Amino acid sequence: MNMLVYIDRGIIASNGVNGDKASQRRAAYGIVGEFDLSLTQDGFLATAFMVGLLVSAPLFAEASKHYPALRLMAVGLAAWILSTAGCAFTIGYYSMLTCRMVVGLGEASFVSLASPLIDDSAPPARKSRWLATFYLCIPVGYAAGYILGGVIAPALGWRAAFLLEAAAMMPFAVFCAVGPALDLKGKQHHTGPVNSNSELGTSFGEKLQRGVASALVDLKTLAKHPVYVLNVAATAVYTGVLGAYAYWGPKAGAKVFTLNPEGADLKFGAVTVATGVVGTILGGVALDRVGSTMRNALTICCISNVLGALLLVASFAAASSFAMFVPYFAVGQLALFSIQAPSNAVALWSVPPLLRPFGMAILIICIHLGGDVPSPPALGWLQSKLDNWRLSMPVCSLFLLLAAAICAAGAVLACREPDYRDEQQLSADNTTPDSDELGSADESAHLPLLTEPETSERTPLHSEDV
Repeated sequence: MNMLVYIDRGIIASNGVNGDKASQRRAAYGIVGEFDLSLTQDGFLATAFMVGLLVSAPLFAEASKHYPALRLMAVGLAAWILSTAGCAFTIGYYSMLTCRMVVGLGEASFVSLASPLIDDSAPPARKSRWLATFYLCIPVGYAAGYILGGVIAPALGWRAAFLLEAAAMMPFAVFCAVGPALDLKGKQHHTGPVNSNSELGTSFGEKLQRGVASALVDLKTLAKHPVYVLNVAATAVYTGVLGAYAYWGPKAGAKVFTLNPEGADLKFGAVTVATGVVGTILGGVALDRVGSTMRNALTICCISNVLGALLLVASFAAASSFAMFVPYFAVGQLALFSIQAPSNAVALWSVPPLLRPFGMAILIICIHLGGDVPSPPALGWLQSKLDNWRLSMPVCSLFLLLAAAICAAGAVLACREPDYRDEQQLSADNTTPDSDELGSADESAHLPLLTEPETSERTPLHSEDV
């Protein structure tokens, strides 16, 4: 499912599907050619999914407190299937733009709930590797989308690419709809009778008001967890640098080393795919090997950000040829992709179980709004002022040192902050049928959500104790 989500991102960006206007050498083709789009309009198609994603991700996260995760994912994936298939039947720019926005709505259910579901299901000693496998679908999916778009569009037309990816997602949506009704840990369970008359008498406006109030309470609760806040801030900075490199890297490399533009795309793409797969898996394996604690995860992120910053600066500022550039650039990207699994693991482990879906939704919103959405135009503005890619790209890379400093601060705080994953696991392991303990547990079940009992026989388990 995650692979197909990112294949869609690659397909709409591929030359075969995205296309171009007519030129002396070739007739108009693809979306741009058929709808006669400007560069600005084309750029909005690439980011339109963010509208649906940002609006609906918190809603799905809140809904996961009351409904099974897989059922919610089925609803979202159904919207994704309809909107991607709708792209094949669009008649103009605005209908295409609308479909791309709804794609983001469908994607939101998946990106908010899949990571907590994996964290619940994975064996304790392999959680980081499972998350790494999940996140390596990002670079592989993009690359597969580029390839599929380039193969399908010339043979069947650009519209066929969207129909085929929609058809490929249908079995997964059906599985989520009819498969086991899996709940996320921390989901609310109603143990008493439900007043159906009261629920039926509640208007949509009242339900919406309660939902917004609940989201605001959750947001305030997240803000009280400093490790989570620092991890989000560091990930936003890191994502901003990655986004700037993804957009401007091939063009900057072509200018600096006088490469053919198409050749630059291919070479940068190949390096990104290879380093993305190896780096993402390496980060997860490394965290499992050294011990999957929040402190170790943030330490890996800190070291990788520093190493990535130094190597990317050297690749553009010091390399005198493309042959010298590639090793610096490849190892630098390898270091950056190794951050994926540890940073997302911290986002899951640093907040109470009930807040993990909402925490992932807020993480996604922050890293896009504060990261890869503003960074490409910001770097473009900087380059227009400096007119020197050998200077502007290293300046962008230096922001990774800021991310490293934030990770270091988070690693220090992680020694004192609770690891909620381990608290929950320890609590489950220590559960016995003793009547006194069962009575105690029953009483605590009626306490307000996300609050701790006033007295406890156990102190919170910290990441340094694991």
